[in-house]
Amino acid sequence: MRPITLLPLLALATALHADEFPKPFNTEKGDPMPAEEVARTMELPKGFKCVVFAAEPDVQQPIAMSWDAKGRLWVAENYTYAENPLRWDTKLKDRVIILEDKDGDGKHDGRKVFWEGGSYLTSVEIGYGGVWVLHNGTLSFIADKNGDDIPDGEPEVLLDGFNVKTIGHNIVNGLRWGPDGWLYGRHGITDTSSVGAPGTPADKRVKMNCAIWRYHPTTKVLETVAHGGTNSWGHDWNANGDLFMINTVIGHLWHVIPGAYYRRMFGTHLNPHVYEIIEQTADHFHWDTGAEKWSDVRKGISNKTLELGGGHAHVGMLIYQGGLWPKEYHGAVLTCNLHGNRINMDKLERQGCGYVGKHAPDFMQAKDTWFRGIDLLTCPDGNVVVSDWSDSGECHDNDGVHRTSGRIYKIVYGESKKGERSATNNWWARMDLQQQYEKGAGPAPRALRGLADAGSKDGLVRLQTASDMQRLPLEARWPIATALAEHEEDANDRQQPLMIWYGIEPAVAADPMKGVELIKAAKLPTVRRLVARRIAEMIETKPEAVDALVALMTEQKDVRDDALAGLAAGLDGFSSAKKPKGWDEFVARSGGLPAPGADKAGSSPLLALSAVFGSGRASEELIAIVKNAEGDANARVNAFKSLTRTAKPELLPVIRALINDKVLGTVARSALAAYDDPNIPKAMLNPWPGRSEEQQAATVATLTSRPSYAKALLEAIKAKKIPTTVVSPFQARQIRSLGDESLNKLLTEAWGEIRDTPEAKKAEFAKWEGVLTADALKKADPSKGRMMFMAACSACHKLYGQGGAIGPELTGSDRHNLKYLLENILDPSAVVPADFRVSVLNLKDGRTITGVIPEQTERTLTVQTPAERITIERTQIVKQEQLPMSLMPEGLLSALGDENVKNLIAYLMSNGQVEMPK
Repeated sequence: MRPITLLPLLALATALHADEFPKPFNTEKGDPMPAEEVARTMELPKGFKCVVFAAEPDVQQPIAMSWDAKGRLWVAENYTYAENPLRWDTKLKDRVIILEDKDGDGKHDGRKVFWEGGSYLTSVEIGYGGVWVLHNGTLSFIADKNGDDIPDGEPEVLLDGFNVKTIGHNIVNGLRWGPDGWLYGRHGITDTSSVGAPGTPADKRVKMNCAIWRYHPTTKVLETVAHGGTNSWGHDWNANGDLFMINTVIGHLWHVIPGAYYRRMFGTHLNPHVYEIIEQTADHFHWDTGAEKWSDVRKGISNKTLELGGGHAHVGMLIYQGGLWPKEYHGAVLTCNLHGNRINMDKLERQGCGYVGKHAPDFMQAKDTWFRGIDLLTCPDGNVVVSDWSDSGECHDNDGVHRTSGRIYKIVYGESKKGERSATNNWWARMDLQQQYEKGAGPAPRALRGLADAGSKDGLVRLQTASDMQRLPLEARWPIATALAEHEEDANDRQQPLMIWYGIEPAVAADPMKGVELIKAAKLPTVRRLVARRIAEMIETKPEAVDALVALMTEQKDVRDDALAGLAAGLDGFSSAKKPKGWDEFVARSGGLPAPGADKAGSSPLLALSAVFGSGRASEELIAIVKNAEGDANARVNAFKSLTRTAKPELLPVIRALINDKVLGTVARSALAAYDDPNIPKAMLNPWPGRSEEQQAATVATLTSRPSYAKALLEAIKAKKIPTTVVSPFQARQIRSLGDESLNKLLTEAWGEIRDTPEAKKAEFAKWEGVLTADALKKADPSKGRMMFMAACSACHKLYGQGGAIGPELTGSDRHNLKYLLENILDPSAVVPADFRVSVLNLKDGRTITGVIPEQTERTLTVQTPAERITIERTQIVKQEQLPMSLMPEGLLSALGDENVKNLIAYLMSNGQVEMPK
């Protein structure tokens, strides 16, 4: 029984924070069942019971949980998550609380609030003398070195760039310490994040979209572990140390192999050369995939789906290794089923080079239709806690938010008791291991597997060997890939042939002739086909490799079908290509081309390739490839490039129809810049592509290329339909260069002034002189300044041998003079060398392109804009004018902020190269 004397203390603790912490409010109607009734009515196997560990008001909106070494449960409470279209309400705050069961009766009898400054908070993990949180688009560390449960200061941002503005429930989440000592997390599918330590330049950041990632707490290294899925909200490791994740819609259980690419719900992987993906580990679904769409569950759950498991959406995952429950549950995969108000169970079995997940009876069923299990953890005593988001609908998207509810239930086998050390409960082993890592005494990483392991009879060892290839130098991968590809028994394995491919792909790109040799030796059809495809895609730059491939196909019949299929796939979407040497002989040895009226002649790779190598594909055929939303992504991109090399009026409706396409949406928006049509701005702005930063950038680039388009863009900004920030200072200048006075007036009204008047520059100069005093620069950190230089300047400028060459080199300039630096940064167009001046090109198709010209030939000009590098035929240029201004944007220092500017200037004024921050 909870001590009565504690309740006033809990009330006092709540009252102390009431003035500072915004009061949560509900927009969802109704209420869940009382927590005790929910626990009492839970359906569980014989011998199990459910007890209320904690419930509102002591815990609300429990989005994540983690244990500390004292056996206390840390809970992240998320209040800022909101319904559509708001998605997030940052007028509220999120917090981290600590719950403790001191007497071991299965119910908390202690509660503390640790931190209340969160926003977009999704995760909490404990270790290294503090608390790790994912919040506000960052991975941050809140130090508590003395362990008094009071933060030592503000959170330290370790990583930033996680996209929160355009993402709803697909937000980054899931902090968990792995058995390797790394901190693991998850990222959803709806948009791409570009992540790194603060100040990391764009080209050094880790891009992730729908991925499992990890971060090393001492080396500060960030890696993407595996790619794919939809929106994972759960992962765990089995007793062998293999990682598994839970997922939604397209399959629920996946073995997370480092370097793997899995099926995505939509869109394409960031690596365009993946080609084929690994399917889910489970051999079943928890919903009726044969008769229903995944979204049908919103209308109600059919009897068939109820029977299969309750629906497609799975949240939270635990591989039970607590040692207390009956043997049949050891190693079982438990996951909360969102729509089914239950916990599903799968059993893992070894199969081939990996695992298969087998269906097992559901473990728990709630009577409360508001039960929304979201996280599962093993307890110190071997039982399990499950958090309940407590919501009547799906993901808060459309039904409002009930912020004042939330529960944590404990699923108990036998009688609840205080957790004691147990050799059979992996809670203790994991906690011991983590403390070893924190002391620097953890086990060394497993050695990378190599050529000796490629011959192993154990399929799991071969799978690890294929995975480890991605960590080796390219040259070292060839003998390993060749040895692995000789295992004919792996030909039909779900993952092994593809893992070999993922490992060898960059090596094939670097040396396609060796790829031909690999095809010759390989016994796995998938490897032969995909290597041939990669070689085929390089036909314009490495034609000799395609010639060698055709020669191999002619000589070696056992590889012919696979290599031909790869060649056809690689050139799918090409309008034409130079005929490889020996092609006619190969066709003759293959029996010649099918007759025009023969069965399946239209699908013959010989016929299709002969057309590419001869008369070329017809536009109608390319359009069909482009329009096929279910078709191969690379083929669609190739076909689109072939079609849009020149602007043809008949293609306009085809391109317009693709602006929201998951694969071609961004390139379609860019391609519309070549057309002058009054309907284009409306199509691109309504609706604004809110969930894709790439499509946003392409939209603005297109709409600043013509006066009529720019007018529509500025009117949308003025009407607050899209944010002002989408237009950069440089793009504002691009609009000014269009030479339309009414447009310039609208630019001022909707976007603001371009601060190029002498008075404005003088005031800004004075401001920064006051900030950048000698004393302030002496205290600044040049190492952090180097990071700012890499992020903000190095794309154009070179310093100490590093950086780009679009702008002047800075190494030999008068950098030690603050006045010189401020004049050049605040007024970059005052004195601009001719080679770095901005040029404005008016094209025959009506576009205006503004940028620097780094390269030119008698036939073409290459223009570097802030967004892209474009090559233009001189015959398409109507007018070319060089302006006395720089490509460098004004307002740069204001955008960086005072502290970053101090560090940057300290670096620019340094006498030599400085080390990057550790």
